[in-house]
Amino acid sequence: MRLRLQLGLFAILLATLVSATAASATLLYSGGEDVDFICNGGGTCTVSTTTYTFRPAWARSAYEVYGSTSDPAANRFATSPFSANPTIWVHAQYCNVYSSMCNTTTAANAQMLRVLDSNGNPTLIVRGTGTAGQVKVSSRTSSGTFTDLVTCSSAVNTALTQIDLYVNYGTSGEIRLYNNSQQVCSYTGDVTNGDGATTLNQIEFSSVSNVQGGTSNGRGEWSEVIVATTDTRAMSRFTANTLANGNTVGFSGTNVCSAIWNAIANNDANYGYSGTANTTHECTIKSTIPAGSYNVLALVMSARAVVGTSGPQHFDFVTRTGGTDYTSADFAPLPSFSNISNYIQTVNPATSAPWAVSDFSAAGFNVGEETKP
Repeated sequence: MRLRLQLGLFAILLATLVSATAASATLLYSGGEDVDFICNGGGTCTVSTTTYTFRPAWARSAYEVYGSTSDPAANRFATSPFSANPTIWVHAQYCNVYSSMCNTTTAANAQMLRVLDSNGNPTLIVRGTGTAGQVKVSSRTSSGTFTDLVTCSSAVNTALTQIDLYVNYGTSGEIRLYNNSQQVCSYTGDVTNGDGATTLNQIEFSSVSNVQGGTSNGRGEWSEVIVATTDTRAMSRFTANTLANGNTVGFSGTNVCSAIWNAIANNDANYGYSGTANTTHECTIKSTIPAGSYNVLALVMSARAVVGTSGPQHFDFVTRTGGTDYTSADFAPLPSFSNISNYIQTVNPATSAPWAVSDFSAAGFNVGEETKP
């Protein structure tokens, strides 16, 4: 079995202590790098390490797609399906790049953010209007008919923008869009698309700008993606990338805890691997979180993995804390490299109590994987 763990795979979700609802949030999804997402539709997705496109203290990169006005967007990426819920919050840091730097340019009907219902239909879509900085939220039927529900003011900035979208999905439902935690539009009424679904379970991301050609390509840069059932406006996602070998080192490969997990698009030529079951490889992590007082909502793990025709056919995520290894349930990789994302731990397995920020900088804290039969 060959395993490659491309970073982005260990993230710490935080909320400021002033957020009363954050501590009880049900986290549905978290992602920040290519290993966390599915690049959809045969289009192109890539990694940007240009620092104005993300918050360098929190993330290592942004995930990037070029814009289009097609339905669906020709280039887009998605979360994997999460637990279906009628009420969700979607959070991300977004840079709307046009030529260079974040920009307010929008293209009429370019699809920035798509919310899919549990029937697999893109039912609510945040789209460009063609007016600088302005977007709208539209309902879409399963056959592709759009109804514009509300036009939003000042939704895209000339700098990196925190986007939060609230959806209460129903015939007596509601949507609200926030720009840097300030509400820029809302709509109350029927927000469904008529296909009978009552819950939402996947998000797709693209760009509110259109591809213009030359050096002026419109593209969307996304980082710190969180989907939850409660208010996400005070939440942040910290990428706790692996740094060096940890307590137990069992995989073969060069720089298993460092170089193969650089912030680059799926580099499947390099990986850590083992052909023996019950082999563990652990790593230390970056744990220097930006200054502030936070509740820790979860530790989230993702991986990129492949399984051979013989040898171990499964793996477990491993968390080492308090001198003990704690493993996840078994995951079964495919025979070609694919992403396995979002193993979410909301409590410290050693104590069954919510994580504390200090847990991740404690001596001996490691993360990793174990091969299984």
